[in-house]
Amino acid sequence: MDNILNTITAYREERKWSLYDLAVHAEMKSTTISTWYNEDTIPSIPSLVKICDAFQITLSEFFAKAEGSKSTPVVLTPQQMQVIDRWSVLRPDQQEAVLNLLNTIP
Repeated sequence: MDNILNTITAYREERKWSLYDLAVHAEMKSTTISTWYNEDTIPSIPSLVKICDAFQITLSEFFAKAEGSKSTPVVLTPQQMQVIDRWSVLRPDQQEAVLNLLNTIP
């Protein structure tokens, strides 16, 4: 969790953006972003996509930096992004059902 917020902070500071500036560029409420920091919570995947769009980076570039990876980030297709967006709203039992279904496909 700290890596995600620290990575957002690093990208923000590279651009000399305040939390408000990030909210404007990401088309989000500044209170939402402040809550992540104040309550030490993780942004949802759709929120991270908006953040990445504001920084003009891909989600995989974001996570590569968050994990300190030196490897080349993976570029996701629109269909893969759609799966990730949908995944984030599933309950744990629904996620397990999807994984079970995927495991039946050769």
